[in-house]
Amino acid sequence: MARILVVEDEKNAREALGEVFAGPHEVDLTSDVDEAIAAVARQVPDVVLTDIVLPGDQDGLDLLQTMHREHPETPVIVMTAHGSVEKAVRAMRDGAHDFLEKPLDLTRLRNVVSSALQSRERAPETAPYRRDLAQGQVPAGFIGSAPAILNIFRIVAKVASTNATVLILGESGTGKELVAEAIHAASSRARGPFIRVNCAALTEGLLESELFGHVRGAFTGAVRDNEGRFEAANGGTLFLDEIGEIPAHTQVKLLRVLQNREIQRVGETVTRSVDVRLVAATNVDLDESVRTGRMREDFYFRLKVITLHMPPLRQRRSDIPALATHFMQMYSKRHGCPVTHIDPAAMTLLQAYDWPGNVRELENTIEAAVVLTEGDTITPDVLPVETGGEQRVEDLPESGEIRIAAGTSLPVAERAIILATLDRTGGN
Repeated sequence: MARILVVEDEKNAREALGEVFAGPHEVDLTSDVDEAIAAVARQVPDVVLTDIVLPGDQDGLDLLQTMHREHPETPVIVMTAHGSVEKAVRAMRDGAHDFLEKPLDLTRLRNVVSSALQSRERAPETAPYRRDLAQGQVPAGFIGSAPAILNIFRIVAKVASTNATVLILGESGTGKELVAEAIHAASSRARGPFIRVNCAALTEGLLESELFGHVRGAFTGAVRDNEGRFEAANGGTLFLDEIGEIPAHTQVKLLRVLQNREIQRVGETVTRSVDVRLVAATNVDLDESVRTGRMREDFYFRLKVITLHMPPLRQRRSDIPALATHFMQMYSKRHGCPVTHIDPAAMTLLQAYDWPGNVRELENTIEAAVVLTEGDTITPDVLPVETGGEQRVEDLPESGEIRIAAGTSLPVAERAIILATLDRTGGN
């Protein structure tokens, strides 16, 4: 039997919650933070269900911080009155497992508590992985050791064990999907499915069918019932890429899913409960989308519970050598080319370039260089002209100034200056 600690100051609501869980679970009923802490001292609960607004000097957020500090293995679910979602979002950022709006929906309540209990049970499986991320190790398949990247994965380690919706922002090619996969792998849902949907690749009608499923006869060509990606991701994580491209009508339906964890197949009136953690990503400026009316403000507010900003490659230049070497080895093997080295001058050019296409552009550049290299070493002459130093030299003003991005290492800056000077003096 699981032990559930309920913290609710309103007597009728407190007793009603006790009746909901009595029988299959042991329930401790408390009315404020002091009583709750005393109950925890007697026996640590498996789940804490607490209101945010409580009498006394401390509220539910204070209790959450205490539990997170002293008993991090215990999931905390917060309850909030309708219209006070801002506090619930803050609670999620502080590590709450999930939140519920009052008046409570009993089906949703039971599902969230069940999810929290499963999270506690499975947490030891992924605890070493989260610990590695928190200590500065990047997950397998991700290359980088720049401070901005390590900080991203420290946040992943903190929020992975919750049900909080995560919004990953960043330019194309910065590794948003790899971070979404890391969130899933570090969570208690790691044994469940990880389902991807590219929202920009589907029309509005197809997107709704893809997300929510449809029943036979819902539209022309619907010859049989079909489950959507939400149902396919049940018990796992759904990754919605390019969420900034979702039309307004679909945003309304997604908002309902985020609020109630229920979906309706296209052409069906029955609702179906789903237990899905949502991770979304976009390279669009969503604040601007809200201002122009392309994105609903309430939908945006629900999405950005936890927000991660992926740094562009130009802000993590120290990772370029490791990335370039990795891509060189990968494509040398794939194309059967004997390329084993990158000339220092070529590496200097790679580190000096701003990479508007980020890691994806660097990968394409190295693949092309591997194919074009005749010997075993990538040299500057096989790099695309956009990557090389010639274009930068031609763009220099008559004063002879050279622009070097902030964060460039001193050896790279020095080399760029010397090469530019040699070019301007004809190699003197």
